[in-house]
Amino acid sequence: MRRMRDPAWRFALKHSTIQVFICAICVLMDNRGTCYTMVNQIFKSVWESLTSSTSNMFRHAEDSYRKNSTMASLINQVLFFMLCDCWFCPEDRLTGLYCLLFYNVIGYMITYAEKLLSLHDYSPIIRVSEHSNIRHLAMTTTKVVLDLAKVVTFAITGVFLLLVFGLEQGLEHFNPTWIYIFITALYYISTEPSCQKKGSLLLSKLQLDCFESLEVLWYPVLVHVFSSLASVLMVTVVWFCTEGGWLLIFSSGYINVYLCLKDMGDHWNVLLREKSILDKYRYATKEELTEKDDICAVCLQTMKRARVTPCQHMFHGECLRICLKQQIVSVCPMCKQEL
Repeated sequence: MRRMRDPAWRFALKHSTIQVFICAICVLMDNRGTCYTMVNQIFKSVWESLTSSTSNMFRHAEDSYRKNSTMASLINQVLFFMLCDCWFCPEDRLTGLYCLLFYNVIGYMITYAEKLLSLHDYSPIIRVSEHSNIRHLAMTTTKVVLDLAKVVTFAITGVFLLLVFGLEQGLEHFNPTWIYIFITALYYISTEPSCQKKGSLLLSKLQLDCFESLEVLWYPVLVHVFSSLASVLMVTVVWFCTEGGWLLIFSSGYINVYLCLKDMGDHWNVLLREKSILDKYRYATKEELTEKDDICAVCLQTMKRARVTPCQHMFHGECLRICLKQQIVSVCPMCKQEL
């Protein structure tokens, strides 16, 4: 009985399937414009969702990369040193990695030496508190071993640097020229996070009036401008004058140029926000400074460059900015007139 039903069931299924297929073709032929619009909308929505999700993932990865300044600076330096290898020493491609290793060790040695020099007491035994007579070892066995390992590493590195740069005896594929060392060292100093703090302090010691005590904000902008211009120059040279790989050129163009300019834009916006506080106050002329022989009423120091308020009082730009940022309503620090 079951065998008799199977052929009829299959025949009915085939017949109904053919009918549905024919009806679908007829509908498509009659309403092909509507169907095309529906299919187009479906593909468009799918494409937009894919592109938006991909762009969000890419943006999230880019933001994570930029937040990790140490890793970002290291990758930036590696790519720039590889570009320098392509131009200055194409036969010794390991020169950049060796130089980067030496620069990092030297930088760490300087940082560690500064830390040791800042200590007031080199005794390994300290007191638990200021008013206690209980004493204990400040350095554990692990820390002692690590410090000894650092000393040995520094000694080996110093001897190796002396052999390489002083006696010209060293690695087989490490033959940097003095121009190469100058360019890479300058780029390393400008992009290393630990060096940037010292650079801003050095810039502030110059006491340039044009910065108005905003050297901490000016220095990152200047550094990013320099590093991006240097990267653009090296990418252009490698692209047109050497046989550098397209992957290196693309990576350097994106990381060393595009992301660097993006970071510079962020620092520039912060700088503009600070400068906008004083934009409506003009600079004092030399005649005004000479005629009044005025001193800043905030810091009581002489002024070579000053800002003038509408009430004709003069202040250092930094002093006036600090006072205005601490106020809810902007008033003159001298006469309390609303500005």
